[in-house]
Amino acid sequence: MNRIFFISAGQLNTKKERNISNIKNMYLNYGLLSLATVVKKAGYDSIVFHGNFTSPNLFLDNLISEGLLKTQYPIYISIPSYYALTWTQEITSLIKAKLNNKIIIGGRWVIDGDVNRLKLELPHIDEVVPGLGENKILKTITGIDDYTDYNHSPPDYTLLNNRQYYQPSIEVSRGCGRGCDFCQEKDEPLQNLKSPILIVNEYKNLLIKDNFRDITPYFEASLFTPTEKWLKELISAQKESQSFFWRAECRVDSLSNRLIPLMAQAGMAIIDLGLESASPIQLSRMAKSKTPEKYLNRASELLRLCYKNGIKTKVNIMLYAGENEDTLNETRTWLNAHKEYIYGVSCGVVSAFGWEHNKQKFIEKLCGYGATVCEEKSFTGVTNFHLSDTLCYQDSIAEAKKLSKEFMTMEKFFYLKAFSYYPRDYTFDQFKRDIDIEKGNYSFDY
Repeated sequence: MNRIFFISAGQLNTKKERNISNIKNMYLNYGLLSLATVVKKAGYDSIVFHGNFTSPNLFLDNLISEGLLKTQYPIYISIPSYYALTWTQEITSLIKAKLNNKIIIGGRWVIDGDVNRLKLELPHIDEVVPGLGENKILKTITGIDDYTDYNHSPPDYTLLNNRQYYQPSIEVSRGCGRGCDFCQEKDEPLQNLKSPILIVNEYKNLLIKDNFRDITPYFEASLFTPTEKWLKELISAQKESQSFFWRAECRVDSLSNRLIPLMAQAGMAIIDLGLESASPIQLSRMAKSKTPEKYLNRASELLRLCYKNGIKTKVNIMLYAGENEDTLNETRTWLNAHKEYIYGVSCGVVSAFGWEHNKQKFIEKLCGYGATVCEEKSFTGVTNFHLSDTLCYQDSIAEAKKLSKEFMTMEKFFYLKAFSYYPRDYTFDQFKRDIDIEKGNYSFDY
């Protein structure tokens, strides 16, 4: 069994509280699956594993049972975020104690342009591959440059360990370039959308005959900007072949009113709407909008139109530097005024990601708005903040959870999670029993 192992690093550190509602998430590493697909097409036997929230020791036992000790090839590990860095430190140490194969690391956001800095954190690795890896992965095996065009090539989900439990993603475009201060793709240029015919064909290949939840893909795009022509082509392609429901993340200022009915006809079931705040001063600080009042009016229209057309809207909120009771109340008041149109609210707190020298300007900017670094809650790659003199880090986390809870029931929370992240065989009754046993503090009302 001479497989090539691809590993998406799990987490010991977590962004959100480690409770049952969070650790059930199965976040698909779409990029890593694409790399494994490139390798398979070249004639190799590849397989993809996700660490998720499994301990490194248990995870290694699973790899060994799948043939890890018999492979002659490098071990590939993708680090999707800095929250996965400590897990990666442990698993690489454990692997090196068992076999002497090369360990090759990827993960462009964590590498952050500083290969040497990452190597200092991971003393047991042999190589770091920065940037997108489709044209680099085969060279690490063959030593030969690869100039193949892999743009819009669908990944092979048969390579995904426990594939039946994952809700898939369909990449429809890459890049954004809108310049929001807190976004890691703020300077990545936006690419064209994938052809609707290719998307429908890709979906057909994802279907599984079982008794689990339907396959409901996430349309992966940092900036989803469909056109009227593209949506009509998607509607037509579904009518001719296969219709399905899907989900995508959108900006308030990237959609026109006329597109909403077409998005519903094309199968959009959930829209993750990046509102971020309803406080004009906070929107300006984020560089989210130069005209906050116009931006919020636009958001109002979008919420009403989505509701009217049967699209469930999850509103994303970001508590930002300078946040205080007044700005929080502005956001809460606005959300309450639109409560009937909102299916759920997800609220987070701003952090600075990256190596110190790369994020220093961003940290200084946040501090200029009244934030201060929360040293005791920061760690390698992640800087957390007291948002203002009146809102410390711990209180901001509590406020974020409170805000979500005000606008989301347990049933709606589960629907949103189950559509994209929970195992396909995990039912609401099981979820409710788990919650009743754990009795934790959650971001939904029950």
